[in-house]
Parts: sequence; structure tokens; C-alpha cells
Amino acid sequence: IVNNNDGRINIRDFSGETFVYKITGYQANSLKLGDIVTIVGKRAAYNDSPQVSGAVLESVIPVTPITIAEVLTKPDANDVYYMVTGEITQIANATYGNVYLKDGDSSIYVYGCYPGYGATGDARKGLLEAKGIKVGDKLTVIGIKNTYTDKAGVSTIQIQNSIYFSHESVK
Repeated sequence: IVNNNDGRINIRDFSGETFVYKITGYQANSLKLGDIVTIVGKRAAYNDSPQVSGAVLESVIPVTPITIAEVLTKPDANDVYYMVTGEITQIANATYGNVYLKDGDSSIYVYGCYPGYGATGDARKGLLEAKGIKVGDKLTVIGIKNTYTDKAGVSTIQIQNSIYFSHESVK
């Protein structure tokens, strides 16, 4: 969910974004920005602008906004999603969006920043270039916390296979 106004929301995945006019189940599920939702509805239009109407909420994956310092203390989990924001201090792989984020004294590695939920294969590539994202920009991503241990036994805490939420460019 990238915009939220009493059940009228904008949803986005790797293929694009659309407006959803009222969702049944919205209030009962307390949907918030960043939550990952699955809906079923009909294609509609208002003033020639495409939208979804008659939407029913099928599932929700809640996303918790959290600081980098806080996520570093959380256990690894493949089913718990966090939203983190930080300044990009280094781009390790521009194709897949592997970056280092810093917020205050805390930093974390983001292993993969993809254009949206559900992206696979080549759809995962090129987000940083397409959005003009560079070192110094403030980036917000959604993903799971994981720890990667290399062959030498060195462990790196990371946000894995993250979903792009937003960014602010350096002026």
C-alpha cells in the first residue's frame, strides 16, 4: 500500500500502480502504508482513469516500520517484514540494488532492492538506474531480516530481497 485514505488506496507491485476504490475488510484489518495485500476486484474507470472497484481483501502481510538500529536486534525470520529507511552509503551491485544503508550510528546491508512485490527474473533488475537512485539518497525499503554467513564464517546482517517503497534524492 503506497497511499491510504479510508479504504481508498493505491497499490503497487513490480508491474505498476493502481487506485483501489474502497476495499471490503479494510477497517477490520487496520491496513497501513507498506502492508503487502492481495485483493480481488473488478477493473473499473473513473474519468477514464483505470482503477479497481468492488475489491475484497484476500490477505495481508503486515509491515512494521522500524529503525535500522531496531532491526539489527530482531531475530532472523522469513515471514516478518520491516520497513527501514536510511542513507545509501555504498552501492555494492547496481543491477540488483544491493546497497548499504546508514541511519545515525547504525548501518545494514540491503541484499536486493526490487521494484515491487512479486518481481522475479529480469523484473528484479535495474531499479536504481530507472529511479536515478545514487549514493547519498535516502531510501526506504520493505524486506525480511536475515543473517548471511560466508565461507570464511563472517556474518552480515541484512535486509533480504527488499521491495522499493520510496526514496529522496540528494539535492
